[in-house]
Amino acid sequence: MKTIKEKTNILVDKLGMKRSPVAVTFTQEKPPEALGFKKSGHGCIAPLIFSAAKGKTIAFDKDTTGYACSAFYLGYNDWIFNGIEYFLSTTPNRMFGERECEQFLKSPEQAKEYLDSVTPKEMRKGAIVFKPFDKLLEDEVPEVVIFFVNPDQLSALVSLIHYNHPLDSNRVVTGFASSCASVVTFPLQFAASGQMKAFQGYFDPAARHSVPENILSLSMPFKMYEEICGYIEDSFLFTERWQQVLSRINKASAISNAL
Repeated sequence: MKTIKEKTNILVDKLGMKRSPVAVTFTQEKPPEALGFKKSGHGCIAPLIFSAAKGKTIAFDKDTTGYACSAFYLGYNDWIFNGIEYFLSTTPNRMFGERECEQFLKSPEQAKEYLDSVTPKEMRKGAIVFKPFDKLLEDEVPEVVIFFVNPDQLSALVSLIHYNHPLDSNRVVTGFASSCASVVTFPLQFAASGQMKAFQGYFDPAARHSVPENILSLSMPFKMYEEICGYIEDSFLFTERWQQVLSRINKASAISNAL
C-alpha cells in the first residue's frame, strides 16, 4: 500500500503542480530552520504562507505573528484592534484615522458580527508551522493541507473531492475571509468539528498581490485529504481527457518559466 507521501507525489504529478501542497502543523516551538517574522506588528503572513508551497518552512508564534489581523486569525489574540469593524467597512468620510477604509463590508455592524463569529474561543499556544508536504517527518500528522492552484488544477481537486460524494454540495465552500483566515481559521474549524469540507480562498483583495494572478487556494482537513488520496488512481486523473488538460498546464508552465 502506498504511503500518503507517495500518493501526494502522484497527485502533484497528475496536476502538473510546480508548487508543493502545504502541510499545517502545531509544535511547541518554532523549528530552527523556519522563516518568519522576528516580532509582531509588522508584515502580512499571506506571502509567507504562499512561500511554503515553494519549498520554505514558515512558522509563527504569539510573538511573531506579523500584523494584528494575523494574530487574530491564527488564534493568538481575541481581537484585532479597536475600530477594526470600521476599517473593514467604512466611515462617513471613508477614512479610519489616516488610513483609507478597506470597504470590504457594507457596514460596521456587519463587520462586527462577522468578526465575532470567527473570534478564537481559546488562545493558541506554541507555534503554527507551514511546510511543504514532503518535508513532514515520519511521525508528523498535519491538521490541514493547503493547495495553491490555477483554475485547471482547482477543477481537478474539486472533482476529486466529489468523486465519492456527488450529491453533497457542501464539500467545497467559500465566503468572506482574509487570505490567512481562508487557509487557517476556517479549515481548522472544519478539522476540529470533524467536518469534511474544503475552503476555497485567497480571494482577499488586500492580499491578491502576494500570489500570481491565476492562483487561488484550496484548504482542507487532513482527514479529508487522506480520503481523496484514496481515489486518485481510480479517478479521471488517469484518463486521456485529463491528459489533454494536463498538457495545457505543463505547456503554460514551460512558457512561464521561459519568460
